[in-house]
Amino acid sequence: MRDYGLLASVVVAFAVPALLAGRWPLRSFDPPIGFVDAGIGPAVAGLAVGRLMTLVIDDRRALGRVADMLIIRSGVEFWPAVVAAVGVAALAARRARVPVIARLADLAPLAMVGYAIYEVACVLRDGCYGPASPIGLRPDGLSTRMLPVGIVMGVAIVAGAWVVRRANGRWSHVVDLLASIAIVATVRAVASFWLPHVGGGLTRPHRQSLVIAVVATMALAVMALRRHRASRPIPETAR
Repeated sequence: MRDYGLLASVVVAFAVPALLAGRWPLRSFDPPIGFVDAGIGPAVAGLAVGRLMTLVIDDRRALGRVADMLIIRSGVEFWPAVVAAVGVAALAARRARVPVIARLADLAPLAMVGYAIYEVACVLRDGCYGPASPIGLRPDGLSTRMLPVGIVMGVAIVAGAWVVRRANGRWSHVVDLLASIAIVATVRAVASFWLPHVGGGLTRPHRQSLVIAVVATMALAVMALRRHRASRPIPETAR
């Protein structure tokens, strides 16, 4: 059975940042390389690794069944997928003799937009879930309106991507990258409190997002504190 909703979600998740690249041009690539050319390799690697990680953790018996391995809708570990995508992008940067952090910071805002659009595209898949709300959408098969958490996540991440892109050049590449990670992790961590899940505790992806959000935010705070101390004038008595 073809999943046209998932296919459409993936297409728009690439198409929107590809179009946006006209306003936010990639600076670490030589023309005519665009976002699709730059992102397709990391995206495929991320999906493959994320899917394999899901099977290793949840259902190792499916590792021997090709059909089960290819059913992306049944689960992809988000953060392992991100690590794999980042690794492939970093290798490409090294081959191109481009500073790795500069390349990753260059890709980050458009990648954030792509992920945000995928979340918003929940309307093209099974529907957008969330807490019951008088104002919201009604997912297929349900009689209750729900606050579309995926759409809220998408709007928040696009806003974060805009901030990171606007600040690009004012901050260091490391800060750009850490800010991107912190924004995505924080949005996912907060949103996970309202997304339906089995059981009463935190899910594995939720815990991962919380940890990454805290670590990235703390790293940003440390860097900001060091920069503040370095910029303070030296008192006359200490000279």
